[in-house]
Amino acid sequence: MNFRKFRFIFKNKATANPLKVEIASQTEVLSFLDLETTGFELPKAEIIEIYILKVINNEIIDEYYTLVKPKKSITNSHIHGINDMKVKNSPEIKEVVEKILEFVKDTTLIGHNIDGFDLKFLNYYLNTNLENKTIDTMKMSRETLGSQVENHKLYTLAQYFNVKLPTHSAKDDVMTTFEIYKKLTSIQ
Repeated sequence: MNFRKFRFIFKNKATANPLKVEIASQTEVLSFLDLETTGFELPKAEIIEIYILKVINNEIIDEYYTLVKPKKSITNSHIHGINDMKVKNSPEIKEVVEKILEFVKDTTLIGHNIDGFDLKFLNYYLNTNLENKTIDTMKMSRETLGSQVENHKLYTLAQYFNVKLPTHSAKDDVMTTFEIYKKLTSIQ
């Protein structure tokens, strides 16, 4: 049986209002994911890089990585280093949909701002509404750290927890998110 664990963390000792922060069970399969895109607004922006790290009980068990060839030219290479030449032999998103859906099936999706960004892009380009449970490390950070940090950006949290800084590479950013998730769930 898969039981959910909750930890009550106090945001502000003065108000002592407990916040419920969900922590995955030790047997739950987690899929940490990040996307790089050609912009921020759908439907103009397209996915150009996907990295998913599959984890059980903080142990990496599998990974999925692909560059994706967009329909339009990449104009924001200065952010993530991905250009048209780098993706010219990569599959189009429609060619990897089934692989992605199978890889994340029956897993909890975890990402930094996953609910506000990555999931919207995945649902749009996979032409489905993923029903997976999600855990957003940005929301976890807000609930757990509150005003202890200047903001809850991935870079700021990486500095705060002294873990590898994100680089706007999907793989690097997933690894940073994984480390931050472990730090956030270990806070008593």
